[in-house]
Amino acid sequence: MQDELSSAGIPSVRVRDQPGAEVDGVRLATMHAMKGLEFRCVAIVGVTSRAVPFAKEVTPPEVDQVQHDNDLLRERCLLFVASTRAREALHVSWSGAPSPFLSFAVH
Repeated sequence: MQDELSSAGIPSVRVRDQPGAEVDGVRLATMHAMKGLEFRCVAIVGVTSRAVPFAKEVTPPEVDQVQHDNDLLRERCLLFVASTRAREALHVSWSGAPSPFLSFAVH
């Protein structure tokens, strides 16, 4: 993502590099890294059915239904936390099939 933004002439920095407020640019972070942070605007991109929930983090239901349900809840909470980091504006995007967690947004 950082390379694409740079190619478009848009400055960006990674949140994990702890840029100060004086550093210009779009802040890039994973949903995991968003906990405890706040931004004026947040864009969560790529919220597709193949990415959220992240399949490798979800126990198959035939292995353990309770763990499967807990894993899905954890993944849903991760998206929720990322979504609540925006003070003024939130934009969520996907291409193709959206995440099942966004079923409320699909008409």
